[in-house]
Amino acid sequence: MKRSFQLLTVLAASGLLLYACVKVPADVDFISSGANYTQTTFEPVLGRTSLLPQDPATNIFNADNSTSPLTFKIMNMRGVDGGSAEIFNKTFPVLVWKEAYTGLETTREEIEKKRTIEQHHLFEVREHSGQFVMWAPTDLQYLNAIKMQPDSGYKFDVEVSNSGGSKMIRNMALKPLRPQPYAPSSIDPVTGNANGYTYAYLVSGVKNYNDESYIGNSGVITVFYKDPNATGNSLTFEFRDSSYNPINPALFKHTKWEEVVHHFGQPKFTPEGVTYDVAYPIPLALRQTKYTNGTGDRAVATFSYDRVSNGALRVTAQVGTQFAIYQPGVWKIVFWFWKGNPDFRDN
Repeated sequence: MKRSFQLLTVLAASGLLLYACVKVPADVDFISSGANYTQTTFEPVLGRTSLLPQDPATNIFNADNSTSPLTFKIMNMRGVDGGSAEIFNKTFPVLVWKEAYTGLETTREEIEKKRTIEQHHLFEVREHSGQFVMWAPTDLQYLNAIKMQPDSGYKFDVEVSNSGGSKMIRNMALKPLRPQPYAPSSIDPVTGNANGYTYAYLVSGVKNYNDESYIGNSGVITVFYKDPNATGNSLTFEFRDSSYNPINPALFKHTKWEEVVHHFGQPKFTPEGVTYDVAYPIPLALRQTKYTNGTGDRAVATFSYDRVSNGALRVTAQVGTQFAIYQPGVWKIVFWFWKGNPDFRDN
């Protein structure tokens, strides 16, 4: 009996030792059932390359302690009404940066060496960040096949995975807005209808020629125009009086012409406007430079002059806009002083 007990004790100890030698993986990935997106509807404007969300530092995915890195993949893109979403299964040539844009480039060749053409789906998720990208194809005609608001758009799923498993996040929504080639724009992105005018962002110290009043922002309309028949990439700034007659840009004599917009070569002046050789889009990238506002999403163009008021006081006058142009081409921005003509005279 004693020997049997001893034998059982040895066997039990051996079993414990054998159990203790079994390796349990210490680095098994974990994917939480609570992992999810905090934003599930996306409304990009077609015709421009957009990161969603725009700020790369903004996180719209709650991993809920899931093990990194996670891998994201768009699945089952389909029309809300059951229609085709085949356009999103194809790839198209898009223009991408292979080196960082700085705003210090001095030639078009320097810009183009930093960009290249790649093939991408029009709507993609970044593989490990979970951010989305709506690409602008080099041939914008492809966008005609995409359903735009007020159509209800598309539904899609996102598979999130790591080596520990996967989770499907279902019924996310893509509701593209109509192309807006420039900003600010008065064109409604849903209906395509015009809603009034856009006005100059900055109007300061501009005296009315005909009286002692001063012209405010609402007295200067900004008009964007793309020549549909011209080839090339340029941007012209023009100024028009209340009768839409040209104002010579040379009258804006204190303008820092080299800093109006990122350009190449010398600006070309005529009595009707000043033209710059540029690369598009403007701004070229989401980066703050001396040509942009503080967030880098708008170019800033400012024109100025001064005049003596009441025989003693020198007044600086300014007019300008914060803008973006997303399509290449031969463009004009016109400042129309529709309420009254600016007074450039000393008095």
